[in-house]
Amino acid sequence: MDYTVYKLIHYVGIFLLMLSLGSLFTKYNKCAVIGHGVALLMILVAGFGMHAKHKDKYVSMFETGFPTWMIFKLVIWVLFGAMIVLIKRGVLKGQVAWGVALLLGVTAAYFALRLSGAII
Repeated sequence: MDYTVYKLIHYVGIFLLMLSLGSLFTKYNKCAVIGHGVALLMILVAGFGMHAKHKDKYVSMFETGFPTWMIFKLVIWVLFGAMIVLIKRGVLKGQVAWGVALLLGVTAAYFALRLSGAII
């Protein structure tokens, strides 16, 4: 697949993740949980697809095929996955939950845009 297709799938996954988390913050429902899981899968698959397309550029820029900023993004991905458990157990509620989701999303965008060295 083309890099642009992977990027589109990645963005759709991000939008779906934020939509499903927003729904879960107001009321816990099965459709939002399914959307959360599908979104995380889309983000992961498309992210690794983009990585595969530009692995040689990563090696030349960072001297490794798997730079540190990508590890940070995987940690953020795991935290987004854990949010559903925290929401169901009532640990994350209201404005704190929104703030955590926003902070994680902005941090992931920063790692992708700034620390990646603007590959594309």
